[in-house]
Amino acid sequence: MNNNFKRILTGGIVLSTCAVALAGCGSNEKKDDKASSDDKTTVKLWVTTDSKKFYEKALADFNKENPKVKVNVIETEDAKAQENVKKDPSKAADVFSMPHDQLGQLVDSGVIQEIPEQYTEKIKKDDTENAASGAEYKGKTYAFPYGIESQVLFYNKEKLSAEDVATYENITSKATFGANLKAVNAYQFGPLFMSVGDTLFGENGEDANGTNWNNEKGVAVLQWIADQANNKGFVNVGDDTISKFQNGAIASFESGPWDKDKAVEAVGGEDKLGIAVYPKVTIGGQEVQQKSFLGVKLYAVNQAAANGNAEQIAAAYKLADYLSSDKVQEMQFKDKTRNIVPSVKAIQEADYVKNDEMAQAVVKMSDPAYSVVMPKIPEMTNFWTSSAAVMSDSFNGKIKADQFQAKLDQLMKDISGQK
Repeated sequence: MNNNFKRILTGGIVLSTCAVALAGCGSNEKKDDKASSDDKTTVKLWVTTDSKKFYEKALADFNKENPKVKVNVIETEDAKAQENVKKDPSKAADVFSMPHDQLGQLVDSGVIQEIPEQYTEKIKKDDTENAASGAEYKGKTYAFPYGIESQVLFYNKEKLSAEDVATYENITSKATFGANLKAVNAYQFGPLFMSVGDTLFGENGEDANGTNWNNEKGVAVLQWIADQANNKGFVNVGDDTISKFQNGAIASFESGPWDKDKAVEAVGGEDKLGIAVYPKVTIGGQEVQQKSFLGVKLYAVNQAAANGNAEQIAAAYKLADYLSSDKVQEMQFKDKTRNIVPSVKAIQEADYVKNDEMAQAVVKMSDPAYSVVMPKIPEMTNFWTSSAAVMSDSFNGKIKADQFQAKLDQLMKDISGQK
């Protein structure tokens, strides 16, 4: 970390205070040599790939309201946001979009700071509880939510009814369910452990030693996974999920909004595709609500890019606030190139959202009864591969029932990073 960046971070609290208004504090101080009262303040904005056209349209009102701010929109891969910003924060974007699970790494490394109080209060008032939680880390708010995402259940209405898909047992006894348990994706099946009441990194997802899957309920989850190998209604699928949905080999599967159009085409029309929340499932003799991970889309502000320029930092916060506003969340929901489910309560209550089957399923899945906000602490990097291996090996028979407890004991150490 260079000395200049240390200086900026040391002054982060002061800078955040300055950012509450575009004029900011320090207006009487000497300006940078290359700036003048007539110059525009340039703010660099990193957005996800193939979205520049949308942002150019969405920023029209912001540009009118802030004629002395120029927004330079650059497309990048937001899944790699923390990696790209951390390379050199002073050269990165002032504002960037990111998935919320990267928040902990960015905060712990000092790249982003707590946002000004006025914005925190607005987020807690306007956004859903889980969306606001996705922007928090260790009790403080560090970013601006602008959307939520969750997987849902897709099903063929000609093979299953809305009543049938209420439980996994009905689905697999009356038709078929497809998923990949030979090579588990922990994003999809990790939440099974939270469905039975266990925790991942504690109740708030921030305790590195707070995962407690090595108990009777956790053993029951591995047993349930192993039992699917002999469940005639379960079909193992991989990259061929959509094709098997199309040829009728599976009647249902779980995925996100990104697969909706493919699913519609596969079943031969939107009227034949059913969309629902996850079903209830019986694990260890107890019927529980199957849960998913909830993702929260965020805009974060990188103060280092301004090199101490309070006006630029203030403009960055104002931009992030605007992009996460009701107005822009409505625009992004209606834009077919975006179609992002809003995080603010007011837009979720709008008729155009309530009348959208896909959006309603995601909104319902965002409720704590149906989902868990994906933990954002750095130890999540330990979680994906190690947990997926234990679940896959249980299905494939490499781990026997009498080994489940020992494997879970070791998994708890692996997840927490213990040697």
